[in-house]
Amino acid sequence: MITVTFHGVRGSVPVSGKDFATFGGHTTCIEISTPDLQIIADTGSGFQNVKIADTGPVMIAYTHFHQDHIQGLAFNADLLCQNREIFVTSALCCSEILRNNLQNFFHGAYFPIDFIAKMPQLNFVDFDEIPKIFSGILESTSMSLNHPGGCAAYRFGLAGSYVATLFDNEFEQDQQAALQDFAADASLIVWDGMFLEEELATRRGWGHSSVEGGVQFFANTRRNNKSSKLAIMHHAPSRTDQQLNDLAKQLPNSDTFFAKENQQIII
Repeated sequence: MITVTFHGVRGSVPVSGKDFATFGGHTTCIEISTPDLQIIADTGSGFQNVKIADTGPVMIAYTHFHQDHIQGLAFNADLLCQNREIFVTSALCCSEILRNNLQNFFHGAYFPIDFIAKMPQLNFVDFDEIPKIFSGILESTSMSLNHPGGCAAYRFGLAGSYVATLFDNEFEQDQQAALQDFAADASLIVWDGMFLEEELATRRGWGHSSVEGGVQFFANTRRNNKSSKLAIMHHAPSRTDQQLNDLAKQLPNSDTFFAKENQQIII
């Protein structure tokens, strides 16, 4: 059994206020928990609400390093008070570059302390080492996405239950076959729905997909996996609860939904 918890589903920048109370305002952070392992995909501002597991291995996997996907790393109370090993990895780059990227963000002109230097429990490892480190308790694969600066898609799971993360990605038709193969056996696909189709014309090159594109992609992918679900997230910071609720009424079925902050899905 895998439990997926959405701690942050907003894109670009955190938002607050009554117009965002239902779907939430924290930026990207997804927790994927199995009986043997806790995985955290990205540490946007939603990471502050993640309860770090007391036992068992913990891994943080970064899709990329734009600020809305890393900004919450230094603000998780459990991380600050625990002294247990936490693996940190990214399929986008080697462990040395990963560490340097985070250290540059949480240091110097951008942060009051050298945060990474004060966190010796963070064990930076190459993504290629993950299958060996978690042999028998995790299957993990990755592929490149279409995003400025690069981005890694992940598929995590074991024994037929998988989660595929397809954010941040500017979907192009020539990706269809590769993404479909990557996510074909996933029980849950997490899609980048930052924009609507009508908005994409003036936002080409920004590295994000549309809600409608996700619905069509899922319809094609789901033909061979009727039990799968599609969670649309990375909501535009200006997209209100009312607007998302109105859009939700146009979704084709209950297996396609807009992810909400604190929502849990069991697969």
